[in-house]
Amino acid sequence: MPDPPQVSGISELVLEVSDLEASRRFYRDVLGLEETLYGEGAEDRYWYLVADSARLGIWTEQVGLAGGRGGAHVHFAFHLPDREIDRMLGRLSDAGAEVEGPIQLGPGRAVYVTDPDGNVVEFWSQDMRDYAERARAGGPPGTLPSGGAETG
Repeated sequence: MPDPPQVSGISELVLEVSDLEASRRFYRDVLGLEETLYGEGAEDRYWYLVADSARLGIWTEQVGLAGGRGGAHVHFAFHLPDREIDRMLGRLSDAGAEVEGPIQLGPGRAVYVTDPDGNVVEFWSQDMRDYAERARAGGPPGTLPSGGAETG
């Protein structure tokens, strides 16, 4: 097998949205993500910082660099330490969002909320470093192993 690329994470994810202001209120006000326009010159799009390693874009229908468009997604997940899952659940509930969870999902817990365009946003405490280590060690397919949730 060839050496995998030295990718260390996801830098950005872009969602195509039908109502930019409704999505902006959801990601900025309901979820509390930090909005930024740093380095951005295009209209009809907003960016949100995801920790110090990634950004999430919301765009109206348009074509970006290299012919890229936002996509329709089943769901995506943000990592949160397990101790933050209940705080996120409270934040979403206080904002009137319909939330599923928390549920135990493998060694972590997860909560789910749907954005105005039907994208399911997950907040999950699964430690992906541990997951990658187990996967590379030849872990079998199937259900994620249960165990203590990450506390970091």
